[in-house]
Amino acid sequence: MINFSSPKLQNTKNLKTYIKEIHKVISSGDYILGKNVKKFEKNLQKYLGSKYAISNNSGTDSLIMSLMCLNLKKNDEVLVPSHTATATLTSLRLMNYKYKFLDVDNDSMNISLKDFKKKINKNTKAIIVVHLYGNPFNVNEIKLICKKKRIRIIEDCAQSFGAMINKKKVGTIGDFGCFSFFPTKNLSAIGDAGAVVTNNNKFYKKLLKIRQYGWDRDRISEINGINSRCDEIQASILNIKIKSIDINNKIRNDIANFYNRELKNLPIRLPMYKKNFYHVYHLYVIRVSKLLRNKIIKFFQSNNINLGIHYKTPCHKMKNFFLNDVELPITDKVVDEIITLPLYPELKKKYQLKTVRLLKQFYKENSEK
Repeated sequence: MINFSSPKLQNTKNLKTYIKEIHKVISSGDYILGKNVKKFEKNLQKYLGSKYAISNNSGTDSLIMSLMCLNLKKNDEVLVPSHTATATLTSLRLMNYKYKFLDVDNDSMNISLKDFKKKINKNTKAIIVVHLYGNPFNVNEIKLICKKKRIRIIEDCAQSFGAMINKKKVGTIGDFGCFSFFPTKNLSAIGDAGAVVTNNNKFYKKLLKIRQYGWDRDRISEINGINSRCDEIQASILNIKIKSIDINNKIRNDIANFYNRELKNLPIRLPMYKKNFYHVYHLYVIRVSKLLRNKIIKFFQSNNINLGIHYKTPCHKMKNFFLNDVELPITDKVVDEIITLPLYPELKKKYQLKTVRLLKQFYKENSEK
């Protein structure tokens, strides 16, 4: 069965190298915040072009740590899209911060600039922008507004490692860039790992403390903190994989371009691509008629391909995140139409061809009825 992602293929391909590095870590006796972590943080800074990088346990913790830096007050609000992974909202709920949902743009499925401008008010103190599916949201469109109104920008880059706007890496445009290295991500560990990047020295020093119980160098807790550390094994794997991230992102683009060419004449909506934006296709998401979606998924399953839906239920309709009087018409429309096709660097050409063939076959058979 072919899935929409397959981290196992990448890891088994380089298994001997990873095992060798893991043996080195075990033999060193240095397991937490050692030389591999320091090296990885330097690699992140260099690759992304950020002044500071703080590794941790997950993308969710990256968001939580960033929010902890803001010290928001009782009536302060954070703007956030509903069409995102639940981790984005989980961070806000765990911090007990107030939030307001933003609708998405019908073309990009990222935040709607129009809705952003409409919902800013005197209580708006931060916005979490999500570079969904690896497609960059144009942070520059809101940066001047946010600066003028003193609104902090947190970039959720969990799906967008290596994505760029005008050759500038996402995660370095706002106040914080939050990354996940979960095994399915473009840059992936073999377990949980994440990182926050920032260009603000004050935030950097605070993030270092937050990562470990609010400790100073003498292990005296000066502020509230958590326990969120990237271990040496994960860092050693990431140090290897970051060397090939650009190659793998290019392969993702090559596959996406193949799909775009072959599927352009079908009655489906293909992923948006904008000039001067570099999409890294963490997920290749198309839109189809909601009346046909389940039928398409079942058709593919019968042909040994598992398609995905990212994400079937928007956060504003989940009990844990529910708010009264929320109207997000584009989000509600989008979630009924999306399907994720297989796309990852190790996806063989024959399975790319099969995916295209099956979609064409499906629409031919269904248009004839």
